[in-house]
Amino acid sequence: MSEPVDTRLSGRHVVVTGGARGIGRGIATRCARSGADVSIFDLRPSVAEETAAEIRDIGGAASVHEVDVTDADAVEDAVAAAESALGPIDGLVNNAGVQQSISILETTEDEWDRHFDVNAKGTFLVSKRVAERMIETKTRGSIVNVASVGADRPFRGQGAYGASKAAVVTFTTVLAKELADHGITANSIKPGTIDTPMVQQWLEERAAESDATEDELLAETIDEHVLDRIGKPEEIGHAAVWLLSAEGEWVTGESIAVDGGYLKG
Repeated sequence: MSEPVDTRLSGRHVVVTGGARGIGRGIATRCARSGADVSIFDLRPSVAEETAAEIRDIGGAASVHEVDVTDADAVEDAVAAAESALGPIDGLVNNAGVQQSISILETTEDEWDRHFDVNAKGTFLVSKRVAERMIETKTRGSIVNVASVGADRPFRGQGAYGASKAAVVTFTTVLAKELADHGITANSIKPGTIDTPMVQQWLEERAAESDATEDELLAETIDEHVLDRIGKPEEIGHAAVWLLSAEGEWVTGESIAVDGGYLKG
């Protein structure tokens, strides 16, 4: 059993959507290393159980809930099940998302709707239900929404994705204002390019529509980052832990780039 990194989230219950792999797994395990118990909401429960096993190895408690974040009834049931398993929710990280590289002229209505259903509507539905429960339990909690640098500086092919993530940033600003009287903070994190299966898929899609190879496209992407590398999932987790902890109590309505300097490149 490994030791927690710190105890900033000790005694807290954090929900992470899309926590089965990628950035979500990095956030979930990083929260556990700060002492949190973690509930994972994901459509892939078998993969999410692998993340839960990592959390238990760290010494935290973990619960897994199969849930479609675009379904309000499923979200309500999952929140109730998470509370039954691990107690009142103190923190939420909305990480569940989809990304497809496709030109605007080739984007179908269904593809556009899918990005907004998962990335924007899913964030809204889970935030709303968790915030309601925080208010009912008088919990001074924290909500962290994972947006993207694509909200500000999208690549070609990110019309639907970038627009949906920009919606997340705007939604978070309003959420922070409306929840402030209840002692609940809301912020968004904008990751740069992170070493995840989703980014690998994105590189494959870009390579398929261009003359460049995946390695060449990755090298071009790295060059866009001031720190000259792509990020690791746990590096998004570092920022999430800070915002979820007491250290982030006076931070709300912010959109924080964790991007290796991509937006400054």
